[in-house]
Amino acid sequence: MIWHFFRKDVRLLWPLALAVVVTQALCALRTAALGYFDQPPVLERLTSFLPLLVYLGIAIVAVTVVHQEPLSGAQEDWLVRPIRRRDLALSKVLFVLLMVNLPLMLVDLAQQLALHFSVSASITAALSRFLIMMFGLSLPALVLGAVTRSLIDAFVFAVPAAIGFVFFTMFATTALSPDLFEIAGGGITWVTVAAASLVVSLGSAAALAFQYLTRRTLMARGIGLAAVLAALCTLMFLPRTVAIAAQEAVSALPSRNAVRLSFDAARQAAHSGAESAPSVGFGSAVPGAVVVARAMEQARLDRQMQQIRLPLSIVGLQQGDILFADRVTIRVTALTGRVLYQGARVCTHGSLGYGIGCVANRLEVWSSTAQSFNIRSEQRLMLPMAVYERIKDLPVRVEVMYVLTRFAPQPSQAISAVGDLQSLPEMGTCATRIDEDGDEIELGCLTDVGVPSCAAVILEDPQTNRRNPALHLCNPSYGPAHRLGSEDAVNRSHLSIPFQDPSGLAHYPVDSAAIKRARLVVTAYDPAAHFHSTLTIPSIRLVQWSLPNG
Repeated sequence: MIWHFFRKDVRLLWPLALAVVVTQALCALRTAALGYFDQPPVLERLTSFLPLLVYLGIAIVAVTVVHQEPLSGAQEDWLVRPIRRRDLALSKVLFVLLMVNLPLMLVDLAQQLALHFSVSASITAALSRFLIMMFGLSLPALVLGAVTRSLIDAFVFAVPAAIGFVFFTMFATTALSPDLFEIAGGGITWVTVAAASLVVSLGSAAALAFQYLTRRTLMARGIGLAAVLAALCTLMFLPRTVAIAAQEAVSALPSRNAVRLSFDAARQAAHSGAESAPSVGFGSAVPGAVVVARAMEQARLDRQMQQIRLPLSIVGLQQGDILFADRVTIRVTALTGRVLYQGARVCTHGSLGYGIGCVANRLEVWSSTAQSFNIRSEQRLMLPMAVYERIKDLPVRVEVMYVLTRFAPQPSQAISAVGDLQSLPEMGTCATRIDEDGDEIELGCLTDVGVPSCAAVILEDPQTNRRNPALHLCNPSYGPAHRLGSEDAVNRSHLSIPFQDPSGLAHYPVDSAAIKRARLVVTAYDPAAHFHSTLTIPSIRLVQWSLPNG
């Protein structure tokens, strides 16, 4: 009976399934047509709706195929026929699998092969996207079809449910204590997303099986909504410590490292030290209203939190390594041992009274290839202003607990700064050009595996060996799955490297006179070790190391 229902659904719904596949093919053609630099802009704007149309089409096909034999009514003729509910359910899953998700995977695979990506990487990326679309979209859509009778009924049920979940999220982030939730960020974000996806997939499968076995629609709707709510709670409330533990459990990287951090008390105190020079910004001018709004927001934050600057001495990093903190937790205790404060971030309510914004402690250290064994850096810690005012003059013990990742550089790759096209390891197929303003080099890449977590780009003149300051980028991702584009299996990345300042305030060693013979040297960094470290300061007065606000 499974294949009987499958063939019947194919005869009725193949045009709808074909429309979804054709739309996905248009998305793939869109990616190829826009090229490395999203040009022309008018094409990008006019076709930006296509990916959303694919997602909507998948949901409509899944809902419609279930509605061929509705489950929530009592007058359907199939109910009096000797049909096993299991066969009926499997036929619907098989239709969505073979008529929608599998063809979409083949479109993704053909697109990558047409762009000359490797066969193994293309298959892996297409398969990863197939699993995400099947369990993250098709399966929940099948549940929506199973608990409704028509597309209008599905719309009426889904829209209020979505609005309700939005209001739940707003309530959770406004009314509840920020200590209850801490969305894992950085390289371990994939752990929380994977856990939430697993919850919604299992809940959707349970709701679908329950509805086909019992036809108790109200209960099945409750199971489906509970699965979505549980997934949202997993995203918001899964402790970051749990995500870190999961990352360490599945990681094949070493958990021990020789890197050591120590407090450099001999360096000048923060309040009397010279502040670093402001950086020169590039690009279009910022409107005055935006500048005023940013200043007001910064003033609001300054009233609610205080920064503490601790000079650090770091040993054990190899030349060219990056040290990145996935979590930085501070514990302040009195000399008697009583805990005065502990936290990894400071959260404040929004300026309008709703929403919560959190600022986490961070550490990111780039060691140059010519740097000495002892690297000097600094740790800036956030404290709630109320806590700081209460303990700033007291002698306290400070412990800074780190969850760290060391990144190691890969062999550097060079590409001409103007008009070049090359395949760069870990970056994909990349092209270069001078932007329309004539003051920046644009590096655009197409890849099916995503850009590396960290990278450094240097513009150099090979004739004179002059180099512009390195551009450092770090957005860690430790997940085993490929980082896929939202439109299709190919992801586009873009980077602008300045070589001329129209205002004349900055001057570059490699400028417009040498740009045609210049080249970009790109260095990718991969995670080499995950480990923990603790920095202990037996006695300190925070007021001596606080940064002035404003």
